[in-house]
Amino acid sequence: MKVVPFVADSAADAVAQIRAQMGPDAVVLSVRQVAGGGLSRLWQKPRIEVLAYLPEESDPASAAGGAAPAVAHPAAEPDLGASAGIPNRPVASTFSLTDVESFSGAGAQFPQASHNAASPGSNREYGHWRIGPVLESVGLLPRYAQKVVDQLRATHGEHSPEAVNEELRLAQGWLRQVWQHRQAAAGNHESQIHILVGPPGSGKTTSLCKWLVNLVMMEGKSARVWRFDALTANTAEVLNVYCDMLKVPLDRSLGREPPGEDMVLVDVPGVNWTDPASMKHVADQFGSLPDSQFHLVLNAAYEVPLLLAQIRAFECMPITDLIFTHLDEENRWGKIWNFVLGTNYRVRFLSAGQNIPGQFTVAKAEQLLPAY
Repeated sequence: MKVVPFVADSAADAVAQIRAQMGPDAVVLSVRQVAGGGLSRLWQKPRIEVLAYLPEESDPASAAGGAAPAVAHPAAEPDLGASAGIPNRPVASTFSLTDVESFSGAGAQFPQASHNAASPGSNREYGHWRIGPVLESVGLLPRYAQKVVDQLRATHGEHSPEAVNEELRLAQGWLRQVWQHRQAAAGNHESQIHILVGPPGSGKTTSLCKWLVNLVMMEGKSARVWRFDALTANTAEVLNVYCDMLKVPLDRSLGREPPGEDMVLVDVPGVNWTDPASMKHVADQFGSLPDSQFHLVLNAAYEVPLLLAQIRAFECMPITDLIFTHLDEENRWGKIWNFVLGTNYRVRFLSAGQNIPGQFTVAKAEQLLPAY
C-alpha cells in the first residue's frame, strides 16, 4: 500500500488533487492541519495535509445506496425462525469506502474444536455439532452460540457434516441471513439529523469526525455540526479543528430554520448510563428533533455483558443502530454477533484507531464471520 500525501488550501482542493492523481477509488487515511514554515505562518492561513492511498482491489459492495433503520427496541430478541424465510438483501452502506481490507480483526484462525464438546463452564449441549465451541472462542456468549447450533440442528439434523469446514460454512450462511434480515428490517429512510450518543470514552466525537470527513471529502456532501452540552459540558475542541479545516458550520445552539445542508451531525457529551436523570435529560433534549436518528456508539473492547447493559440503559432514547469503536484493541470481532442476535438493532459502522478518518467503514457480515 503506497500512501501519498497531499497539501491543499481546502478540503475541496484536496479532493480535486486526490481524484486527479489517484482516481475516484482512493481512500483517505488521515486529515490534519499544517501551519506555514518560518515567519510566513504569521500571515498565511493554515493548510491541510491529507494522506491517501489506492487499494489494490476496490470493494464493490461499499458503493451500495444509503439506508437507515426504523426505531427498534433491543429488549426483545428477534424471532428469527427458520432461515428459509429470511430475504436475501444486499448489505446497505452510507458512503463509498474501500478500506475494509485494512481491518485486521476479520478472518482470525481458531484451533480445532473437539467433537461433541462445549467450552469449559458453558454448560451447553451442542450434540454432534462442533461449531459451538468455535463460536464461543471468537466471542459469542454461550446462549448465542447455542442459538446458532440449535438452528443448524433444526435445519440440518442432529448429525453434523463429516467435514468441519462444511459445518462452519453452514453456520456462516445462517449468520449472513440474520445480518441481511436486520438490514431489510431497517428500511431505507435516511434522516437529515444524526445524533451520536453513548457512554463516556466510547469514541463518539472521533466517530463523528471520521464520518464528517468521509461525507465531505469522499461523498461531496454538505454538512453541519451541532455541538451541544448535556448535564456535563461538551469540551470536544477537536470538532472545532475539523469543522474549520473542512469549512463546515459548527453551531452551539439549534437554529430556528431547518438546516439547509445534506446532513447534520450532532455531538453530545458522554452520558452517565447508570444515572436515570442524565439519560432522561438527553432523551428530552434531542428526542423531539424532527427527521433525526440516534446512533449509539459503544467501545468494542469492553466485555459483552457490560455492553449489553449499556444498550439496555439507552432504551429510553430512540436508538436506530450501533457504532462499534476501538476495534484495534479487540481481537475477538465475533463478539459483535451477540448484539446482532440479542437485539433488534443493526450494526452500522466499525471504527478502529484514532486517525481521522482512518478505519471507519460500513459494517458487513463478512468482517465478523468466524474462520476455521
